Amino acid sequence: MARDLKGKSLLVIDRDSGFLRQAKGLLSDLGAQVHLAHSLEDALSLLSVTPVELVFFEAQLPFSGAELKLNYQTLNRAARFFALVDKSGKGSEAAQGVDGFLVKPLSIVEVLKKTAPNESAQHLPVSRLDPLTELLRPYLIFRSALMRRRLQMLPQMAASDHGVLITGETGTGKEMAAHAIHDLSRYKNGPFIAVNCGAIPETLIEGELFGHEKGAFTGAGNLHKGKFELAQEGTLFLDEIGEMPLLLQARLLRVLEERAVYRIGGEKPIPVDLRVLAATRVDLAKAVENGLFREDLYYRLNILPLHLPALRERPEDIALLAWYFLERAFLEAKRQPPFPSLTEASISILSAQVWRGNVRELRNLMTRLAVLLPPSIGYIEPKHLLAYFPEALNTEPRNERPALNGVIELSPQLTEAPKEGILIPWGTRLDEAEGLILQAVLDQVGGNRSEAARLLGISQRTIRRRLNEI
Repeated sequence: MARDLKGKSLLVIDRDSGFLRQAKGLLSDLGAQVHLAHSLEDALSLLSVTPVELVFFEAQLPFSGAELKLNYQTLNRAARFFALVDKSGKGSEAAQGVDGFLVKPLSIVEVLKKTAPNESAQHLPVSRLDPLTELLRPYLIFRSALMRRRLQMLPQMAASDHGVLITGETGTGKEMAAHAIHDLSRYKNGPFIAVNCGAIPETLIEGELFGHEKGAFTGAGNLHKGKFELAQEGTLFLDEIGEMPLLLQARLLRVLEERAVYRIGGEKPIPVDLRVLAATRVDLAKAVENGLFREDLYYRLNILPLHLPALRERPEDIALLAWYFLERAFLEAKRQPPFPSLTEASISILSAQVWRGNVRELRNLMTRLAVLLPPSIGYIEPKHLLAYFPEALNTEPRNERPALNGVIELSPQLTEAPKEGILIPWGTRLDEAEGLILQAVLDQVGGNRSEAARLLGISQRTIRRRLNEI
């Protein structure tokens, strides 16, 4: 059963400030309260006044993890201790006398697996996800209050046999919500059949939905069962229902009311027992007003409305989704762990994007990173995002983005500079910031290095050197 670190107090001890930033970003996104220390002295000072449940310590530090654990136990406190080792496993002997080791950079899968409760750690209860998040985690990943409010009635909707109309922008997870409703309903053991009403030509969609008898029309050499029959005792999901032709809407309404279908060329009704779910990215109420959608069908479908918010409306979920999709993409690409991790600066950049393609766009970006990043990369930094996906970053006016703590906006005084400026996440290293600015200027001048050098007041040789470093 899925668990996270929600509510956990955790200490990370390491001399590498870059790793500490990455670890804090990842562990905070898993719900932990993260404390950082650069040395044994800092750690002991913090542990003397702050109870923690987990301690991750650099294996190469000049002290024994077992001694540190014993020292903490003298305070009548219990915690689990894990040594942090590099990919080669160097320093894993430091795990002797403690609860195990973790490979740097940290991986969500490894952290959750190794810090999960076991029989030898009964005194350390692990906080579960709240029941709703736990129930829907196979389908929809979220922690935001907005998503929880929108989805809190989904289990009751699933238990009902009434129609559900799922609305939301492209890529918000409408089909995944439909899968959740199906799997939580009495039809869960039946098929789940999805039909994109906007992807099938108008001349073919009637036959696809309702089927046809043999000889019903020229070319109909065999009997063909439609999606309604194929979804018998299961769920039929009609995606982009707003694209369905008006004449077909009338037939669909009749099926919903009579619970029976007529194949093209057939006269005998075929009873159907199934659940019909519909989804759309358009405003069906306005479509009704404009005469593009039948009012009676709209009310028949919209008994139980479910609206999924755009990703930009729940920015606190972006980091969690990015980590999840990135890890899954590396596994699908058959990359060997430990996998490259997103730095805090990269998370800040991702969180500042508008994501017009919503969750699907973010998932695609993480997939491309997993496929294209060289194996030698340990941390995914802003320069990697810009190198691989400059078109996905900083393309929207700043005033359209949600407010984001820790991000500042710099507006360079450049000829024909875009009004939105350049985003430099707070905490970005100087060399990374220079790379961001250089890439942005090159984009503005169409890749003309001579013009970029003139605007920045540097030589073309410097530009070539900086590009090679990026």
